[in-house]
Amino acid sequence: MSDKEYVATIKQICEFLQSDPTPDVIQGLRDSFSNLSMHLKAGPFLEVFETTISNIPFGALFSLLAAPDNKLIVSVADVTGQLLNPVTWTMVHQTFEDYIIQGLAHPHSTFSEHYGPHLWKCLEGKSDTDATKLAKRVLVHLFNVGMAKDYLFSKDSLKVVNSLLSGNESQRFRVYDVVTAAIGRSDDIFEFLCQKGIIDAFVKEGDSDDIMAVMNWHELLPILCTSKSAYDYFSLQGIFSKSLQQLNSNDAETASATYSLLQVSTLKLFSRMVDAQGVNPAEFLAEYDIAPVLGRLISTEGSVSELKSTAIRCLGAIGNNTGALEHLAAENTALEALADTYGRSIGHQRVEYLQTIACIFGHAPQPTNTTSQVCYELYSRLAQGKFLVSVTQEIMKGFEESCAAGFAVIQKMAGHAWGVREIASSKTVVNFLLTRDSSRVKTAQQWQFSAVQAIAEAKDAQGAFDSDDYSRIARYVKEGPYYVDSTPQVALGSS
Repeated sequence: MSDKEYVATIKQICEFLQSDPTPDVIQGLRDSFSNLSMHLKAGPFLEVFETTISNIPFGALFSLLAAPDNKLIVSVADVTGQLLNPVTWTMVHQTFEDYIIQGLAHPHSTFSEHYGPHLWKCLEGKSDTDATKLAKRVLVHLFNVGMAKDYLFSKDSLKVVNSLLSGNESQRFRVYDVVTAAIGRSDDIFEFLCQKGIIDAFVKEGDSDDIMAVMNWHELLPILCTSKSAYDYFSLQGIFSKSLQQLNSNDAETASATYSLLQVSTLKLFSRMVDAQGVNPAEFLAEYDIAPVLGRLISTEGSVSELKSTAIRCLGAIGNNTGALEHLAAENTALEALADTYGRSIGHQRVEYLQTIACIFGHAPQPTNTTSQVCYELYSRLAQGKFLVSVTQEIMKGFEESCAAGFAVIQKMAGHAWGVREIASSKTVVNFLLTRDSSRVKTAQQWQFSAVQAIAEAKDAQGAFDSDDYSRIARYVKEGPYYVDSTPQVALGSS
């Protein structure tokens, strides 16, 4: 076959593409694309490739998706697949994203199956590049529009996926990120991936000696628990019982820095699991009771540690869930430790305590009587019954974090009938809340306004405050967060 025969074939295709789609033209296109496929395979590939893409637009190839001839579609798919092999992913994404989606949605499997393996291959490599990021975004997007299982998990695609999973950590977790998006679409995909061994590969990441890999694994695990069946599967693998056992290890406080990082990551895992879509938080905590661990870590005396700070923050994250809060109240250890140690906290750790308390008080827009009572009992134990005064003192320190955390607590208190009553009962606190301080940063002024606004909108407010205070609160809200009282100045002139 002459090297230049491919030129004649390409010219012939161009002529057919400009003609009306008569039966003879369709037959001519079919034969010409079959010949072009042979030219590409026989080579010289780069010459045939460059001549082809210089004369036949990719858009014209993709337009043949609608051709009324299956054999032509197969020939075009074969040529397109060969042409896409040397093209960079950036070019593919920027130029052909709409066509890729058309290809995946096409009813002819020969065409659609060309794309899955190519997309997965773009996730290869140790470091994140623009190409890998784009590929991951497109794969996630395609799963979100419902094109996952049939095309992106075809037989050829799964070969590429399994190859990626046997490679370095970066590409493995790129696959897991995409798989997470797929599982969010349907339980069927989770079952399918279990059968293909991909979920088992993910589970084994938890036994890795690489602390960063385990931390990434912890991040993804709650997201993968999108259904009860997914959660049950991971639970049966002993993942959560093993993690809890690690946290209860006797040598936890004297362990290495790496082990401490693992504990911090494990604490965060439990705090995020209570909000996982397929998890009943109360049942999860009853089976894997993290509360005593949190209580022990929060009660740790001595220097401030990342582990203690994480335990405080995680208690807030768990207590922000209504079902989890009910369990914490029944178990009591963690909430009791929070109340007992609050008064001894200083500096940034005091801010963390306030943030956690705000999370617990604000666990629901309309708390139940049960959980509201839990919050009141916690409030009563804090700072020997003088918690509200303690909060205002923290705000008066003037630091942005302290102001934001303190005002957030008051804002969340306003969501409870007892909170509104407690605020209204202290004239000092009311006057403090309604006194503007323009020297505070804007963030603090916004939080102050949010606190007062929450009080004004509370259904119990008008009955709790006297008429003068309630009028002042309403006026404060009407004036907005940055109102500055300006007194007219009278210019004095000489007569």
